[in-house]
Amino acid sequence: MNTYRKYIWLLAIVSMTCMTSCEDFLTKIPQNNLSVDSYFKSDGDFKLYADGMYTSFTDQATSIWFDFRSDLIGVWPSKSGNRSYADLHNGAMSPSSASPGMYWNWSSIRSAYVLLENIDNIELAAANKNLYMGTAYYLLAYRYFVMFRAYESVPIVRKVLEIAEADMPSSPKEEVFAEALSHINRAIELLPSLGPTERERGRLTKLVALTLKTDMLLYTAGYYGEAISGAGYSDAAAAAQAMLAEARNRGYGLSNDYNSLFVADRQAEAEAQKEIVYEWVRLIDVATASFSNSVFAPHTPYSSRGWGDLSQTQECVDMYECTDGLPIGKSQLYDPAKPFDNRDPRFELTTLYPGRICTAEDGSQWVANTLSEFHYDNDGNKTTIDNQNYLKTLTSTIDRSPTGYFSIKYWDRYTGTGGAYTSYINYRFGELLLLYAEAMNEAYGASNEVRNALTELRARVGMPAVTATTNPTTESLRALIRNERVVELLCEGKRYWDLKRWRLLEERLNNRQQYSIAIAETFNPDGTPASYLDRLTVPVSLDGTKTEVFEIPNGVNGGEPVNTTIFPGGKFWVWPIPESAINASSTKALKQHPLWE
Repeated sequence: MNTYRKYIWLLAIVSMTCMTSCEDFLTKIPQNNLSVDSYFKSDGDFKLYADGMYTSFTDQATSIWFDFRSDLIGVWPSKSGNRSYADLHNGAMSPSSASPGMYWNWSSIRSAYVLLENIDNIELAAANKNLYMGTAYYLLAYRYFVMFRAYESVPIVRKVLEIAEADMPSSPKEEVFAEALSHINRAIELLPSLGPTERERGRLTKLVALTLKTDMLLYTAGYYGEAISGAGYSDAAAAAQAMLAEARNRGYGLSNDYNSLFVADRQAEAEAQKEIVYEWVRLIDVATASFSNSVFAPHTPYSSRGWGDLSQTQECVDMYECTDGLPIGKSQLYDPAKPFDNRDPRFELTTLYPGRICTAEDGSQWVANTLSEFHYDNDGNKTTIDNQNYLKTLTSTIDRSPTGYFSIKYWDRYTGTGGAYTSYINYRFGELLLLYAEAMNEAYGASNEVRNALTELRARVGMPAVTATTNPTTESLRALIRNERVVELLCEGKRYWDLKRWRLLEERLNNRQQYSIAIAETFNPDGTPASYLDRLTVPVSLDGTKTEVFEIPNGVNGGEPVNTTIFPGGKFWVWPIPESAINASSTKALKQHPLWE
């Protein structure tokens, strides 16, 4: 049986064996629970149980939505209300709103302790026992980290609780972090050290645990300014060094084909697997009815397939350097008449823009154009068919791009049904290089180790090397690393938490107006746009020989207003404990975070 089909039906078993806690805030008792004592009878039972834990520590599509709530993705206000997590950037977060309940999950923690408390009941092969225990410890580390990152202070549970024990107060944030750190260290000891050709897709390895540890330490060192014991930048750097050494020793590296990382039919290839460290695997024979990847796509010609949720702002587009390694406001290669030429290749690989040729999975092609009211055929002839990708279309108003751009990272590229099985990447080698570069730069300052890591990443797409001449200081490297995290990792669910740990959420999201497409024509001395075009010449035929001139809506004024994000700071830096959890605390042991009282 396919491993991930097992995961689906195993959830029923896990829910019966693991969610047997009290009726207070930690969890609820199902009335038909299966006795744990009657379940763990063989190695296979432990394996299935451990496999069932994966949905508790794999971010799946949820992580992608966090970019939808960041500063560089444009959102129609009308759409904001019918997608989850709108309160992350509209100032509406409260104990009763949608987002605070996202990480409040205690049944998964109980799951880990059910396994750990029963692991010695039968004799298991040492390697298998270590794997199952390592899985449980990874789950504990992950769950405590994401709760620490969101709520700071939460209860700490260290065993399967009886009903009378389950109403617990929160522990200080320092203790919650220490709990997560102790569990990830145990997972690192237990999980197998395997390379991309040795491991099964989507399985935990020692490298995955080392990467989570680096992620934890870098977040904590940044957000708390190294104020939490054991979470300084030097600790993050040491973890990053161990992580990168393990990756290189086991044969991980950058894929030669960046695009293959995000296309369903290419992800299983050796070249993609070399880079993918950890993924939530979606397979065509078991996942076609699951979350649709049309979220990440424009409309296909003549149809309404495509939600257009992840639409880059012009500010985001302008972060892609020219191929000489200079920003558009400083580069001689930038031509406002052809603003998408001579840009970092990652722009072309992940972005739909006016005049871009789209290729579907079946090989069919068309020229996309968000500036045209009508669709053009592939010979460049204007038709009477409404273009549903048009920035101002009335045909599919909620699903059109608010900015004139679409992210096509993770787009399945299907023109009809049968798609929606691209696997979501949680960690890949490209991000490992960025984690390493950032940790080393913050811990020890500018160095060739940092520059070499960034050069390695950029060389994959032919971008210039990073040198002591181009980036001589810690500050210049910090700015480059942050820019690289955008152009390399955009729409992989990293941006919201990056802004949080860099303490930039308020600066980047509070009363910040987002705008649609605006093509800079001239620049100020500091490289910022001084004036914009009101029209753009766009290819309309596949061979590029036919072009048309299209008006850029409000282009001369810097684009159309799209949405205003709101992040007031103060208590909003910490998520409130869900109101439902507070109300379920029968003894009132669980208290709301002081900022939200």
